[in-house]
Amino acid sequence: MKSIKTVVLTGMLLGAAGMAPMLASAQVTIQSEEAAHPRLVTAIREMKAALHELESAPDDFGGRKAQAIADTRAAIHSLRRALYYRLKMDDAAIDRIP
Repeated sequence: MKSIKTVVLTGMLLGAAGMAPMLASAQVTIQSEEAAHPRLVTAIREMKAALHELESAPDDFGGRKAQAIADTRAAIHSLRRALYYRLKMDDAAIDRIP
């Protein structure tokens, strides 16, 4: 007769082995992160549109245009870092995402 320890250990090993395919299939990608957080993706898209508008505007917005552009770029980068943190990307890789 098997001891309780053997039965428990065997069950744990079988359970862990059964989870391995599930863990492997739960791969984190740019697309999976974007699907999980659509509002962040929308915010980034809207901020990029605002940045384009700022950059192409002939007005200097009372001398605040350059700072607004820098702040918007920083905010976009910060949101991307938050959105893709599980991917452990460096800043250059984050900036290359379209």
